Amino acid sequence: MFMVGSSRKMLAAREDLVDKISEIANNRGFTLFGTLNSLLELAVKVENMGVSLEEVVNEYEVIRAAKEASFILAPENLLYETANVAYERAKDRALKVWFEAGVWIAKQYITSGVEDPLAAVGRDLKAFAWNVPEFTIEKSAQEVSVRVLSPKFSQSYTLLFCRFLEGLLEAFGYKVTFKEVGRGNIRLEAVKRGADAEG
Repeated sequence: MFMVGSSRKMLAAREDLVDKISEIANNRGFTLFGTLNSLLELAVKVENMGVSLEEVVNEYEVIRAAKEASFILAPENLLYETANVAYERAKDRALKVWFEAGVWIAKQYITSGVEDPLAAVGRDLKAFAWNVPEFTIEKSAQEVSVRVLSPKFSQSYTLLFCRFLEGLLEAFGYKVTFKEVGRGNIRLEAVKRGADAEG
């Protein structure tokens, strides 16, 4: 327990948390009183916004992961229209570029030091694609299943995004064994390279 302020109230908190807040305050050159009040003000502000601190932290982690993976925000209709133009004017080149982007993103995660890079990229892509009603990457011992469903996708964007996912799987060492693609609908099944030979 610790006291705060002159017309201050006593707050009860776990000792380890108080020690950590005190350490943060010292490292930043602030008082424990000032740091605690700043934290409480932020908590009140967040609650007044109608969200929880946990939601704010989770959304920040998504934005940070997107930034580290070199994703940027773009208006949805601009993305789809640009994809349509690229696909219509240079189909083979556009498909190649999207495939290579998938490979590059996978390599970013592979070298990032996370415990399970494929699970991490699946989690982040699902978070980045908040406009996609269904986006799942499910992995078993030797197989991966990808499902994407979005009525907003154009046909061209669907085909390009599918190539991105194929590049991703390729870089993670998987071979696509089943592919179903239609406007706004992608389903991929893949097996770990060498797994079919072992079986």
